[in-house]
Amino acid sequence: MSRRVLVVEDEPLERKALVEMLKSYPLLLELDEASNIPDFERKARQWDPDVVLLDLKIPGGSSLDSLSRLRSEGFHGKVIIVTAYDVFEYAQQAVGLNVTAFLVKPIKDGALYEAMSKAIEEIKEADKASQQLLRLKRFILENKSFVASVMIQGIVRGEEITEGLKHVAKEVGFLPAEGMHIFGIIALSGSDAEETQWPQLMLWGELQKILDDSAFLVPWQHYIMLLFFNSPIKNPEDIASKVFDVTLQNNMHCNVVYMGKIKGLDEIYEVLPSLEEILEESILEGFGNFIFGQPQSRVRNIEISEEHLDFNKPFSMILEGMRSGQLQLLNEGTNKLFALLSQHDVALDIGIVRLLFGGYTGQICQLLLDLKCDQEAIKTWARRQVRDMMIPVRSLSDLKNMFFISLEEAWKVRQSMKDPEIALIQQALAFIDDNLEEANLTKVSEHVYVSPSHLSRMFGKVLNKRFVDVIKEKRIERAKKFLAMGYNVTETATSVGYGNITYFSSLFKEMVGCSPSEYKKSSLSKR
Repeated sequence: MSRRVLVVEDEPLERKALVEMLKSYPLLLELDEASNIPDFERKARQWDPDVVLLDLKIPGGSSLDSLSRLRSEGFHGKVIIVTAYDVFEYAQQAVGLNVTAFLVKPIKDGALYEAMSKAIEEIKEADKASQQLLRLKRFILENKSFVASVMIQGIVRGEEITEGLKHVAKEVGFLPAEGMHIFGIIALSGSDAEETQWPQLMLWGELQKILDDSAFLVPWQHYIMLLFFNSPIKNPEDIASKVFDVTLQNNMHCNVVYMGKIKGLDEIYEVLPSLEEILEESILEGFGNFIFGQPQSRVRNIEISEEHLDFNKPFSMILEGMRSGQLQLLNEGTNKLFALLSQHDVALDIGIVRLLFGGYTGQICQLLLDLKCDQEAIKTWARRQVRDMMIPVRSLSDLKNMFFISLEEAWKVRQSMKDPEIALIQQALAFIDDNLEEANLTKVSEHVYVSPSHLSRMFGKVLNKRFVDVIKEKRIERAKKFLAMGYNVTETATSVGYGNITYFSSLFKEMVGCSPSEYKKSSLSKR
């Protein structure tokens, strides 16, 4: 491949000498000449040389000012400065104009060839980077849904929405100025196969065919897809109808949620958690449902440093057991806490352990107040804790006994709670346990005489859990018992309220870490 080289020199003999030297350069070069500023600028614009040998002093003005004008117009050719003057006088301005090299007259062949080789190597690197950029741009445009999926995952994880991310979103047409409509689709195979991703992949391909270029179909978590439209939609139900038609043709069951319109990438963080919860709850109601969803505000998780993570986990179980009234969970958390403390170096310092327990006791006191337990009972319990802090202890065993007694008394105080919301949740949990296979938000809310939205908020407030997560946890725990008793997967799924085997199997593996069949085999082998 030949390279175009423009020699800009006002002295005819010197210009001819440079041209003759370049004719002997190892690579094929196309050569042209200029003797003044206007000639240089005209040929640079029209011929667009790859390399310019530019004398600093030529008629018609300043060579560097002329180069600056060309750079501002988009001229990207490599420039080698040729001068008989002090290089340092011009070095700073030249560096700002992306000059490749300086050659001081008289110029020797070796110096010229070295400067030319450097310039051509820079051209090759620039071409390579340009090609990579073009390939990346082509990949982005050809894989819009994949790129959108990566962007959304980053946003949901709380990553910063940078200008670069906004530029990529604009490049693929994701989230234009007028905003985008967002749908959620939860689709499951109608077959009895335990687990397979093929139905979802086939559905994704079929939906891609019927949707226009304004739609972004993004595979999400397992059986959930996200659908974004960046064009006006007259009736969201028309979109849902298309989705239902395609799922039926592919022997699948689905529900569709429409979450309205978003106008900024930051809104995705708020919308997606609500969308996922609505879709998962919709399965409890069956399939074939189209739902208008409403985003709920989301609080960003506070990161806990690894230094304290081990201790916070078991104590969180203690608090959760106290909050939700699960004595077994409270005891399990206490045992895990002491097991960790016994293994940790801090166990050697009773003072530090005691201080930890003092902090835990304070949090339990706050929880009892939040639960609106009897204030006199809380005061009596608190005075006992203050008094016990004054008692000398000599071993971790003494602290363990003291803490167990403290928790036992706190549990008794908890029984005096008067908060109607706590009582309502307890009533709801009892109903769920008795009707687990058919429990859903609508039925449970009817049983406790509140609206579904109010009950959902109460679960988050009192238990710090979503309603659907409570159902999933209880059903999977019961499913583990059935599988351990020898039930097959289909019988187990149906018995705990999941008519769709694909969904049940995927959910079980997600929560337990293995498939139902694997869990059953492992459990039976231990008998």
